[in-house]
Amino acid sequence: MKITVNKSELAAALKAAGKTCSSHGNIPVLSNVKISTADAGDSFFIESTNLDQYTSIEVEADVVEKGEVLVPFRRLNSIIANLEGETVELESKGSKTEIRSGRFRASVEGVDVADWPQCSMEINRAYDIKANQLSNAIQSVIGCVSADESRYVLNGVFLECVDSVVSIVATDGRQLAVHSFEADWNDFNVVIPTLAADAILDACRGEANIEIALGDNSVGVATDTARTWSKTIAGKFPEWRRVMPDESAMRTFPAPHKKLLGILRRVGLIADPRIGCVRLDGSADGITVSSSNAGESASEKLECESPEFGVSVNHDFLAKMLATIDGESVDIKVGENESPVLIKSDGLKYIIMPMRK
Repeated sequence: MKITVNKSELAAALKAAGKTCSSHGNIPVLSNVKISTADAGDSFFIESTNLDQYTSIEVEADVVEKGEVLVPFRRLNSIIANLEGETVELESKGSKTEIRSGRFRASVEGVDVADWPQCSMEINRAYDIKANQLSNAIQSVIGCVSADESRYVLNGVFLECVDSVVSIVATDGRQLAVHSFEADWNDFNVVIPTLAADAILDACRGEANIEIALGDNSVGVATDTARTWSKTIAGKFPEWRRVMPDESAMRTFPAPHKKLLGILRRVGLIADPRIGCVRLDGSADGITVSSSNAGESASEKLECESPEFGVSVNHDFLAKMLATIDGESVDIKVGENESPVLIKSDGLKYIIMPMRK
């Protein structure tokens, strides 16, 4: 194989492929990427897998000689990232790949291409969706995914469709986010691992439309030049609708969330880093955000119309969520003191549970 490719395009493809490339050394072939030329035309494919996830990206290139080779991902990625030239030439000889750019020359050793695992996904159904609609929905909830491996079913993003309403949900038991939109899809539900959700976000970037595909135990997305799929997380996701508060019993008010975000970040500097607790107290002329820790304290008031309420929350959780929301303001819903807070914005509902110090 011998190809010449634009360095920036190769670097971008490697960055995306790296999301599903294994970093563990127990199966050496999985720390490689597969580079193979297309059957026709001037392009080649970069593939990566960790056996649970798989990515394939097509890159335009000047193909001088067809072929395929496995190349250590980290070594190749580091070299390409540090090259100064605009083009890169890759030439394989057996399991060895020569990399040339300007006066730079390197030779790296991969493994036998015959060791590359066969990766395939059986598709039961597929749907088209605007790429920014899918990526915005995933991005707005992914910060609520649990990192607790003992609750493995929460280690991903829940995607379901019920009666033509698609909901993308994530929770760690202390906060929950759901982003919903209407779509003419059949009913289904899957739990997408966080790593795969990140790869889907990469696949959406720069695309107008994207295809989402579903199998019995897998989910994937495809564009004109990229495909990524993943095994889904087995298990039953919690009945998230049961924890949604009764909105009719809550009081609603708009708040300038970017200003609130800045206040949370400043006041949070004094909060106990072990628990990250800040206090929100609402009154007719605004919301006072305060924190204290070991004799130190901080407070700042946000001027806005607000009902009277009081609640203690994790400032990191709330700040990260507010940072994902666009626009000038969000609707905040509050109930009685020390009850959950609900934030709504363009299809997103975010619930943060109260903290009790």
